[in-house]
Amino acid sequence: MIKKSEFFRKGIHLFNLVIPFLYYYVFTDKWEYLKILSLITLCFIIIDVCRHFIPIISSIFSFFFDKMLRDHELKGKLTGATWVMIASCVSIALFSKPVAILSLIYMSLGDTAAGLIGQKYGKHKIGSKTWEGFAAGLVVCIIIAINYNMLPKYIAITGAFSAMIMEILPIPLDDNFKIPLGAGGIMMMLLSPI
Repeated sequence: MIKKSEFFRKGIHLFNLVIPFLYYYVFTDKWEYLKILSLITLCFIIIDVCRHFIPIISSIFSFFFDKMLRDHELKGKLTGATWVMIASCVSIALFSKPVAILSLIYMSLGDTAAGLIGQKYGKHKIGSKTWEGFAAGLVVCIIIAINYNMLPKYIAITGAFSAMIMEILPIPLDDNFKIPLGAGGIMMMLLSPI
């Protein structure tokens, strides 16, 4: 059974699609968009840190978000939303536009599918994750890759596999950070001439 709070959390996760879509459709210049995104990310970091030390921020933040937070986020770690913003800035700064957009879409849709299916139907564990969640996330990412026309198909599909492998690897980094950075890094290596 998936908790109601998890649906809200994944709903917010889907809202993260606004970042790559704005990059594609609105803010077409990389550095202009990165300046805006960096300022927003700085605000996220400041609020995320201050919620542990400033009572009024803590109260407001708790009222709206505590039910959606994981234990480690409640105990002082940065929230998944803050990691999304950090990963978005790093991805856009380091990767070509087609790679950054696709890696952020994988993070948003692939991780959401993996999380929801893994929690609902997951029976076979891989550490703290499940094979069922991995398979669901991979199917979603492959569908995206097949329909994504800004990169060669083999690169997009390799990125899909990389994204979901990063999701299940027991690397002590937030999924919202390691998925786009791992997938994007692999796709950039494949794009680079030998």
